[in-house]
Amino acid sequence: MKLKLICLLAMITILVTACGNQVLVVRTPLEGDHYIRSNMESLNWQHFSDMIASDSDIKEEDFQKLKTTLEVNKKTSYIMVSNELYRFNTDGKMVYYTDWKEENGVYKLEELGFPNYDASGNME
Repeated sequence: MKLKLICLLAMITILVTACGNQVLVVRTPLEGDHYIRSNMESLNWQHFSDMIASDSDIKEEDFQKLKTTLEVNKKTSYIMVSNELYRFNTDGKMVYYTDWKEENGVYKLEELGFPNYDASGNME
């Protein structure tokens, strides 16, 4: 009985420690967006850049702007069209949008955009 328990604990330990070393695999754009929003406080540019498509022009400044946007807009809603995801604040204004593409079976962030609003609050 003790041997079975020890073996079970050893297998659980191996399973748990091995999962910690696996690279994040994003299977859908919504999953990627959820991961970013849920982990933005602890996410750094180096880790975020691993989620960017190879031909993307997303820069560290975009990452910082996304970080600020998510700090200000804790509650959001979204609309998803194909691989594009649009995030809106509680007033219904778009705060950012993302476009994802599949690379080798993993979704990567291809575009990250922020709308421009004029002084009257209309999107330019």
